[in-house]
Amino acid sequence: MLDLNLVRVFAAVVEEGTLTAAAARLNLTQSSVTHAVNRLRRATGDELFQRSGRGIRPTRAALQLYAEVGHLPREADAAVARLEAFDPATAPTTFRVAMTDLGQATFLPVLVSALGAVAPRARLDVLPLDTGTAARDLGSGELDVAIASVRLGGRLESTPLRRDRYVGISRAGRFTSPPTLEDLAALPRIVVRGTTGHTVVESRLPPAPPGSVTVDGFAGIPAVLSATGLLAIAPGIVVPGWSSRWPLHAWDLPLGDVETPVYLHAASSPRTAAAEWFAGWVLAVLREHPLDAPADWGTAAHP
Repeated sequence: MLDLNLVRVFAAVVEEGTLTAAAARLNLTQSSVTHAVNRLRRATGDELFQRSGRGIRPTRAALQLYAEVGHLPREADAAVARLEAFDPATAPTTFRVAMTDLGQATFLPVLVSALGAVAPRARLDVLPLDTGTAARDLGSGELDVAIASVRLGGRLESTPLRRDRYVGISRAGRFTSPPTLEDLAALPRIVVRGTTGHTVVESRLPPAPPGSVTVDGFAGIPAVLSATGLLAIAPGIVVPGWSSRWPLHAWDLPLGDVETPVYLHAASSPRTAAAEWFAGWVLAVLREHPLDAPADWGTAAHP
């Protein structure tokens, strides 16, 4: 039977890439880490790690072992942490949430208002969504929840909150009839960066042509559209607010299924009782309240 402490050291070395970094993360001496790796090497009969530049890299056997047991230290820590008492009414806890600017406009007003009522000493730290790192950060406890329009990898609980239907948007009068698929491919457009998770339509188009613009979020799009001939693809939820204040027109996309679920993601084994409570609370609150963007969202720059 493997000692969990050996597994903890082994996982840290795989994840950190050097014995020194693993020792610092675990608050151990480097010699202790080396000793633990050697014990595990003798137990498995494999070298486990090979020198690679200034670091080390796991062998094929080590990668297989990590895939099977690397999650155990996190799950053990989470199980112990969940035994600790957590009272939202008194705990001065900081909860960390990742979402896009559209997600902030849609969900934050409800969450901030409701959180103040049940957890008055809590703080909310809202981070930009990066779908490339969110699953890792949820698993490590760096994030408590993430809201994204795509499924994330890893050991997560992913619950649909609602569905987004994407539409095309342009300056009013830009077209006499909705653009064709060939138009979408050929005309310059505003592309929202893929790390936001809004890729269901963009992934089905060729790369944006010259003259296109790539942005990190949706808030600045209406101003650009109203001043240029660019096109944009966005969730239909933004249309009422944008078109009420900007000279814009929305049209159906010449594609098939352009809907996607919006998911609430949380670790399947939260590292603390506070994180477990928060994930469940967010889900309950968002299911109880309408999930519409404010009518004036994205119009702050309009004179």
